[in-house]
Amino acid sequence: MLRGNVSRREGLDVELAQRVSVKVKAESTIRFYDALSIVFFVLAAASLSMLTLFLVTDFVVLGLGAMDIGTILSGISRMISLRGIEDLDERRVKAKNTVKFFHGVSFACFAVAAVLFAVALNLFDTDFGVMGLELSGCGAILRAVSRSIVLESS
Repeated sequence: MLRGNVSRREGLDVELAQRVSVKVKAESTIRFYDALSIVFFVLAAASLSMLTLFLVTDFVVLGLGAMDIGTILSGISRMISLRGIEDLDERRVKAKNTVKFFHGVSFACFAVAAVLFAVALNLFDTDFGVMGLELSGCGAILRAVSRSIVLESS
């Protein structure tokens, strides 16, 4: 009888330790992704600021690529952090706000991408086409992340 209680208690301790370990790993991943996304946003700003010195569209392409990676890391970080909220009502509210924000940013990316594609077709300039692809890729990934958040919060 005593032996059964001890093994049950050990099982609960192991389960609790695993939950705490997963939570610590998730928080560590969130901090890392947030820091890395800030680095990529700073790199994007630095690359775009190079346009004041040199009018070379390659700096825009590099800046948009860095911004794309930073946006993806930020979105994934937010998705992971939402999983850690235990209160279902609070999680739904934050998920709803996050999805609204991601949809707004993705629509903005798609709109700017459409303009860049139009410029690329009008001027026969592939650099603008690459910029449009970067932005449409960023918008598509944000839509996918927001869809994943919606499915998880349901």
